[in-house]
Amino acid sequence: MAGVVRRLVMGVVAVVAAGALCVPSAVAADSPGYWYVDDTGVRDAWAQGVTGEGVKVAVVDDQAVSDYPGFAGVKTEYKAEIVHGNSCTADDSYQEIKVQGKRTMTKTDSDRKAGDGGIYTTHGTNMMAFIVGNGQGYDGNPGVLGSAPKASVVFYAKGFPTPGLMEGGIPVPCIDEDKDSLSNSFSIQQAAKAGARIVSMSMSGNSAEIPYLMYAVRHGVIMVTPRGNDPVEGTRDLVGKPETINEFPGQVVVNMVDRDGNIDRSTDVMDGNVVVLSPGVDVLRYGDTGDKEPKVSGGGTSSATAILSGYLALVLSRWPEATGNQVLQSLIRNTKGNDSGEAKLDPEHRRGFGEVDLRRLLEVDPTQYPDINPILQWQVETSEKHEETRGMYTSHADWKDYSYGQTDPFDGDDGEWPISVPKEAELVGQELDRQVKAWKKVEQCRADGGSDCMRYSATNTADEADKSTPLPDTGYTRGGRTYGTLPSWFGWAVGGGVGAAMLVAGGVVLAVVLAKRRRSRGRHGGPGNSGPGVPPVPPVPPMPPMTGRPGVNAPAVPGRLSQGPTVPSPYGGGAYAG
Repeated sequence: MAGVVRRLVMGVVAVVAAGALCVPSAVAADSPGYWYVDDTGVRDAWAQGVTGEGVKVAVVDDQAVSDYPGFAGVKTEYKAEIVHGNSCTADDSYQEIKVQGKRTMTKTDSDRKAGDGGIYTTHGTNMMAFIVGNGQGYDGNPGVLGSAPKASVVFYAKGFPTPGLMEGGIPVPCIDEDKDSLSNSFSIQQAAKAGARIVSMSMSGNSAEIPYLMYAVRHGVIMVTPRGNDPVEGTRDLVGKPETINEFPGQVVVNMVDRDGNIDRSTDVMDGNVVVLSPGVDVLRYGDTGDKEPKVSGGGTSSATAILSGYLALVLSRWPEATGNQVLQSLIRNTKGNDSGEAKLDPEHRRGFGEVDLRRLLEVDPTQYPDINPILQWQVETSEKHEETRGMYTSHADWKDYSYGQTDPFDGDDGEWPISVPKEAELVGQELDRQVKAWKKVEQCRADGGSDCMRYSATNTADEADKSTPLPDTGYTRGGRTYGTLPSWFGWAVGGGVGAAMLVAGGVVLAVVLAKRRRSRGRHGGPGNSGPGVPPVPPVPPMPPMTGRPGVNAPAVPGRLSQGPTVPSPYGGGAYAG
């Protein structure tokens, strides 16, 4: 698309000094619903030729309307990752919802056209438009505006849209010839294989197929997901949930803020897994599938997720040599109001590491940071500091394949179920170990005066690491490697006052409840203190002890997780996130 002049908003274009580069026009500036573009430095980035060009973003959601006017000129692909056969069909029995319009998808034909079944927009259409939308809508009306209009998109349909209001809706699954619904996790892995640098998934759900998601983590793909649009409190610390598709270790879990940086009251609660705050309140969006004219409304954490994904596409466009892990390092170290250069977690666990600051992300070169996913590192190490979650990500070599355990709930946590831990959660700790060791090799290479030292980094050695990592149906033989020893991160993970006496040679595992209990969330919808710094990579001093924690209700055998029932790893479901 470079060098091609396109008319994007109201037929007006903005030509910048970089050449015949077109972005949404200033004609739409200062519109109330576009504040997430006007107030954040997006238009300044466009004026400097930073538009997301060269960055591929994957969106996983219900079907998108491919001929929505706001997608004119956008480079897009529409796919359905069908495991069994070449097509899938809407499940009529699903919650007694009747699908309107298109009922079948194929691997390369997953989109729908405007007006099919009376549907002009969908949740997925909204989310994609927040990333690449040009601001045009139907019948000359303004539309949803994206911040990275020159990024390319590969769209993976999860299911069919629910007719009517999108708030609170659930996509109707598309069932393949083996009666399986489409897998979010598999779509994410395929997006990573297709070259996506960012995966934006504004949906919530329970089941996460760990090896598929670990493929994306291993290859430095930035996964952005929302917290729920509800006042339900989350975990009491940033430990991740290895079997939850939108709280998986290493992901950016997003909450929404308004123009003044305030969290929307519907989601202003303690939630330890929130990583970053992003604009999502009072934005221009469509609220009903039949709408042809958008309105300024709450937006939800879904919108905040897509908006953040657009920002990160700009950052990757600005800093093309940076890995996804390095961009994540910059994201959490350079939030609004944090001038320290180090990540600081809100001790009240409401604001995560703070509100995204796009201007600083575009100014600060992320290649100075380690190629280590800092969210993954924080979650794995923090889980070892709590008796309830200790051992979640260490070796489960003594478990049978596809077995589960559960942690204890955090002490005093009336709203949160125990965390379900599959055997494959050990892959999370192994990946952090790999990333830390790889970065030490980069640093040693540089200290020795070597050149091209980044070839040793975790992202650049991911293809080699793939050879020793299984997919869900290949068991646990991994190239002859031994998993009964402690990973290198463990020594400094337990350094903050938690002893190592709970370790059992060959595998440290889960806490007391064997029955799987998981809370399902609905569609996602809606400021800041700083706490201890992000767990640094040696030789930087280790992460300081966590503060402000309630007392610990230790299980009968502290730090142990007991193996749960042997069950197959399920495919993911999910609801929209707002």
